[in-house]
Amino acid sequence: MSARTSSNASTNAPGGRAMVRDIGSGASLPTTFDVRTAYDFAISLSSDVGEHDELPAEDRRWLERARASLPESVRQTITEETCVHGTGLIVDRPEVTDAAGVVALLERTPGKEFAKVVLGGSLHDTAGQAEVDAALDGDREATSALLAAWPDHKQDWLMRLIDDADELVGGVAALMRAWLPLYQEIEPRVREIITRDVDLRAGDIATLRPAELIERTTNGIRWLSEPGVRRIVLAPSYLVRPYNFTFSGGDWRMFVYPVADEATEPHDPLAPPQTVLRLHRALGDDTRLRILRLLKDRDWYLTEIAERLELSKPTIKHHLAQLRAAGLVTLTEEGGLSYYSLRRDRLQDATAELVRFLT
Repeated sequence: MSARTSSNASTNAPGGRAMVRDIGSGASLPTTFDVRTAYDFAISLSSDVGEHDELPAEDRRWLERARASLPESVRQTITEETCVHGTGLIVDRPEVTDAAGVVALLERTPGKEFAKVVLGGSLHDTAGQAEVDAALDGDREATSALLAAWPDHKQDWLMRLIDDADELVGGVAALMRAWLPLYQEIEPRVREIITRDVDLRAGDIATLRPAELIERTTNGIRWLSEPGVRRIVLAPSYLVRPYNFTFSGGDWRMFVYPVADEATEPHDPLAPPQTVLRLHRALGDDTRLRILRLLKDRDWYLTEIAERLELSKPTIKHHLAQLRAAGLVTLTEEGGLSYYSLRRDRLQDATAELVRFLT
């Protein structure tokens, strides 16, 4: 693995190995930037990808064409969203650098190992691993306890994962194998973009403490502590914009974060900055404005907001993700608990950014 301290200049990773920049020296929590297209590929079939106008027109057209050309035979066996949950398999395998490597990994991964990665991501301490093992061994009480930590709309495929993991991971591998040549059309450019993103963060890497770096990189996730977590992995992604995907496993926590606007290629000079678009898109919705009004008075937990507005937690989480992407809220994660805060300074910046664009 190619490792660098934060003071070294970034280069492309040699020999097909992952480019990893370590910023853990002298820090309380080792944190690394892990630059591999493998992560971007692993989440590239998520329904969140392409949901907003974050991609240039060329890539939006590619995404629509590529998704439409996936064989119905593989799409019927597994949902695209299920593929995302195998991302944690990549973290401790530095040799898996690209999309082809991910497919090869999935094809040789036993179902039970895949299931442990997926189910382990819902744990907030290592003690819960015994419950995962028991569920995979057929313990229905353990299974019920595990499923309770997941949203209702994911219950069916989780039961399938527990009851027949080998069949499910086979379906995931088949779908990603079919997706591979389509993704490879843009993979070289994605590699350039994610490498450029980490290069642009050299100043942050050299000066910020881990918690500050995580918040800056993810644009608003304030991660404070979690039992058993000993290291943080930050993985840049092009297609994930403007969202963050989080994964857990063993002693690590990973954020697959959206690359900065500056890392993407320049486009139409008349186009408004993405920061302006995100901000005004976020403000142009009744529910999101209600959420901001709630946060004006105090911090709120996700469940509290959902109950107050009488909406489902997945719906509220979706709205909060857009508010965070626009820089309007901060998500704080501490010891398995998550709550949201209003970023008042961002509200003051809103008009100034629009004025800068128009003058």
